[in-house]
Amino acid sequence: MIYNFPIDWFFISILFFIGAYCMVVSKNIIKLLIGFEIISKSALIAVITAGLATNNINLAQNIIIVMILVEAVVIASGLALVVKYYRLNQSIDITKIINLKG
Repeated sequence: MIYNFPIDWFFISILFFIGAYCMVVSKNIIKLLIGFEIISKSALIAVITAGLATNNINLAQNIIIVMILVEAVVIASGLALVVKYYRLNQSIDITKIINLKG
C-alpha cells in the first residue's frame, strides 16, 4: 500500500498551529476552548497516522478512545466554569478572570 505520510504530517501541523493561534489570540474563553479542541484533534490524527505507519492501528485506536474520554472531561469542566463565571460577571472575557481570588 502506497501511503504519503509527509502530507499527513503537514496537515496535522497546520491544524495544530491553527489551534495554537486561536488559543493565543482570543480573549474569549469559548474561543480558547475551541482552540484546545482543534489542537486535541490534531493530536488524535497524529496518533492515527503513527499507528498506521507502525502497522499497529489497534493500539492507536485504544489510545484515541482514552484521549477522547479525557478531552470530553476537560471540555465539560471548562464549559461549566465558563457558565458559572458568566452568571457571576456577565462576561466571558479572559482578561477579567485575572481579578478572581480564591
